[in-house]
Amino acid sequence: MKSEKITAILRRYNLKVTPVRIQVLSILLDSDSALSHSDITHVLSDEHFDKVTLYRTLNHFTEKGIVHKVATEDRNWLYAILTDNSIEFQPDHPHAHFVCDDCEKIYCFPVDEYTNKGVNAIKEGFVVKEQEIRLHGICPSCQ
Repeated sequence: MKSEKITAILRRYNLKVTPVRIQVLSILLDSDSALSHSDITHVLSDEHFDKVTLYRTLNHFTEKGIVHKVATEDRNWLYAILTDNSIEFQPDHPHAHFVCDDCEKIYCFPVDEYTNKGVNAIKEGFVVKEQEIRLHGICPSCQ
């Protein structure tokens, strides 16, 4: 059933349904935090795939809006997909990034409509192309 939903996501964004794309989306959907290219490579280590293909896959997903990139403090990129507790896909839903100060994992949290209105109150003449809300603290695993 999950693979059917992944296939539907790929088709919705006019992407070929390939084993690598299915596996990468599955890994991102199964993760509760944002993952680096290295994290994804580690999970895929048993499979035969080209690392360049993984980079291209992640770039395609980012360009299409299926996943988003999250910058770490040391300017590396992590990749995440925002879902609710089921597997409902929410590509453009406003959200914040919670950074655990101990383990440095980054989690995506939905942002309520009130918080999002603050961005809409930007001064005249400015155009917001992207927004980021970053929260710092300790995740449940590190407490």
